[in-house]
Amino acid sequence: MNSYKLILLFVLVLSSFVGCDDLEYEPIDQLTEEQVANDPELLLNVTFGTYGKLKENQYLRYDKFCKELMSDDVILVKTTGDNLMHTYTYGHTVASNSSRQVWTRGYQAIYSANKVIEAIDESSANDKVKQILGENYFLRALIHHDLVRYFARPYTNVSDPENELGIMLRTDTNNDDLPGRSSLKESYDLIVSDLIKAANLMSENKSNAFASKEVAYALLARMYLYMGDNDNAITYADNVINSGRYELLQGDDYSNYFRLFPEENSETIFCFKVLPSENYGKSSLGSMFNGFGGWGEIYASTSYRNLLYKYPEDRRIDFIEPHFETPLVEDPTEDAGYTVQKRNGLAKYYHVKYTNEGGNQMLSSPIRLRLAEMYLIKAEALAKKGQDAQAIEIVDLLRTRAGLSGNQLFQNDMQGYTSAFDIVMDERRLELAFEGHRSFDVFRNKMTMDRTYTPVDVSWDGPRTISHTSNLIVHLIHESEIALNPKLVQNPID
Repeated sequence: MNSYKLILLFVLVLSSFVGCDDLEYEPIDQLTEEQVANDPELLLNVTFGTYGKLKENQYLRYDKFCKELMSDDVILVKTTGDNLMHTYTYGHTVASNSSRQVWTRGYQAIYSANKVIEAIDESSANDKVKQILGENYFLRALIHHDLVRYFARPYTNVSDPENELGIMLRTDTNNDDLPGRSSLKESYDLIVSDLIKAANLMSENKSNAFASKEVAYALLARMYLYMGDNDNAITYADNVINSGRYELLQGDDYSNYFRLFPEENSETIFCFKVLPSENYGKSSLGSMFNGFGGWGEIYASTSYRNLLYKYPEDRRIDFIEPHFETPLVEDPTEDAGYTVQKRNGLAKYYHVKYTNEGGNQMLSSPIRLRLAEMYLIKAEALAKKGQDAQAIEIVDLLRTRAGLSGNQLFQNDMQGYTSAFDIVMDERRLELAFEGHRSFDVFRNKMTMDRTYTPVDVSWDGPRTISHTSNLIVHLIHESEIALNPKLVQNPID
């Protein structure tokens, strides 16, 4: 065979040839499971295929919508026929293409990872093969982690995770008997055990476009925070912080964080590397968020901007790009200080975290884990343990690198806050905005999502406040998936 490009397809169809007793030949373009299992290069190519599934535009785009559009950081300028509207308005339906895409494509990638896991005999594997095995355990955990956040309630939001619906867990490639939904506890336990196994198997320091031991530690830190296990959250965050592999970007490098190619970025722990040739332009991940080259129909909300523009020295303002009127006219009533173009009465404040990588309009390699999050995980866990001074020290470390100083730091002035926890939550919002954290942060901490900033006459027919107890905070499983697997139980529908 002169190319490995079709190796994933070959692996996925092998089941058609297994068990045929009278089949005594192999087509020259087929590879047996034994050949794949005994060849690290072939195993690696199958693994590349799994990474590739997760950076396909349909997965990236709807994954981002499911994470971001339920937050209070965004405002949509108009109604749209795109199924993203169901997510934005909390009007989930059993026919939403958003939930269908992340569910279907997510489980396809899990299947691919399981195919490699099943092919490798760990007891006889060398370090190179163990590295590949560990990467697939990590990928399986990462996707299950995404799915459990979309389709199940937050772990710390329920009184009894053992009796709460989790997700369908896939740990094999047997499609003859699809499982139903496991409990929420079982779902989180599998993700944690997969990540621990992944970390123990991996020994190579690969680039931030691939999994490694520290990448698994980083997701473990987040998982333990989500589970309310603050001690382990701190332990694994420290494992990453103290590894020496990553460092916080400073100065202009920080302001240009999302314009850097992943391999140039010392703060990024893990991302999906998207090549310039894979740029989808107006159909890309960032198109709806940036009108300079994209559709630009989702703006930064007034709620978020009220926090962001409190101090003009804050370098995180550089991640927002207002669409100014020309010529520039000073306007002290605007956050940006100049008159900003409006559409349907809403000011065009775009965010640029998913565009302009390497100067390529609309190109982005979405970041899934970065060092600043590890510091904030540690800060939140410390605040919840009552270690307020240590939590604030970490927050001020990030505020200092963002260009703030003096009474803009909390160890010098609490600035009206009454708890370290509230300080950490707002700092998470400032630092990690538009990176897929905010709605999960609100609901897992039993807070209420406040969308009273949304005009009732512009693209909005959803609730203006959403309680963490609401059924609306969980996506519905697409009706086609339940038709294929009647064991699946649908989430409650309000």
